[in-house]
Amino acid sequence: MPKTALPSLPECYLPAPGAACANCDPCMRSAFLSCFCFLHLGTLPIGAAEPPATVSVRWAGGLESPGVCVDRPSWFVSVVPKSVPLEGLTSASMHGANTAVEGKILHLDTADRLCLIEVPTGLGPVRPVSLSTGAPPKPGEQARCVSGRSACLSTVAGKDWAYRGVTFSYPLLRLRVAETKTHCKAGTVLVNESGELLAIITCQETETPGEVYAIPAARVRKVVEDIKRHRQSGPVWVGLIFHNESSSPEVLEVKSASPAEEAGLQKGDVITAMDGTEIESLGDLVESIHHLTAGESSTVRILRGLEEKEVEMTPRFAGSSQPSR
Repeated sequence: MPKTALPSLPECYLPAPGAACANCDPCMRSAFLSCFCFLHLGTLPIGAAEPPATVSVRWAGGLESPGVCVDRPSWFVSVVPKSVPLEGLTSASMHGANTAVEGKILHLDTADRLCLIEVPTGLGPVRPVSLSTGAPPKPGEQARCVSGRSACLSTVAGKDWAYRGVTFSYPLLRLRVAETKTHCKAGTVLVNESGELLAIITCQETETPGEVYAIPAARVRKVVEDIKRHRQSGPVWVGLIFHNESSSPEVLEVKSASPAEEAGLQKGDVITAMDGTEIESLGDLVESIHHLTAGESSTVRILRGLEEKEVEMTPRFAGSSQPSR
């Protein structure tokens, strides 16, 4: 069966058997008894022999959210629906194509309700989706919200640290989507043209019709890497102090015996990039630090006077008396 690119239209959907799909090329409709639009995740379209990366996660009260496979066939990330109580929540029912198993929650963030779930063998073959390692999409850029075999086109509207008095622990992507009710419930994934995961729709809502918030891939990747290395996830500490009233990523102070001091950072250094991502403001830098993995070396590019250089810095988990940056 040939691979077919997803149509560049506001909405792509799976019609009823025998129905015509306005988004498909006429020659495709004549080639299949029941037409449907193929959606690429990675190099394979949904509908190919290899199973899709998503499963159904079912919670107490019959509520459901999508779960996407990441890193390994036994790990899935999802977002707990807003009405599901978090207290005492340790597991979820995971439903694949032909079977269901109990999944153990390895990590649950009570702020954004993002969770990482591990399943035993028996859910069936699934393939992990790649997490984007590039910079998050910028305002005006487009991507696709994927739900099962259907998708809707979304446009990045911005990136917010807070909304109507609620401050986020890290910035969320604000998206304009073509069809929020059909496709964009909590846990729905946002993918780029290469099939890489860019973000996951969260429960945090805006009051603007057609807009939703999404957790960026960098946050998902941090949780996955933290759990792989340490079996826990949390904020990191690097020991850098900045000017609170300045937007410049210039170092005001380096804490003694900190990862930053061990890396050779000094007062007055201006951080211009971290792990290849350009830093243009203090906000960019704080966001990058929030997504660092404890115990994993990061490349920091600095400007010291007129000299540009790179250093390696390995953050640690924040202690009870240490700041998170």
